[in-house]
Amino acid sequence: MSTRDIAYSIFQQLTEEELQGFIALFKRIYPPKTDDMSERYEAFEKLEKLCKYIPDLDEKKELEEYREEKYGK
Repeated sequence: MSTRDIAYSIFQQLTEEELQGFIALFKRIYPPKTDDMSERYEAFEKLEKLCKYIPDLDEKKELEEYREEKYGK
């Protein structure tokens, strides 16, 4: 039995409501591909807005401050 045959037999056992739920879930996991560049640019802009500047970390200074805070000088 091929994979398609197995999938078809499973779909045959689902109610209409269960099948609609499966399709909705599947679309969330594997959204339909689109070649609309405006949607891609919009998604990229949303990602860019999430980016924040993180200053460089000076490990030696951080360790020194932690030791001073914890153990004193």
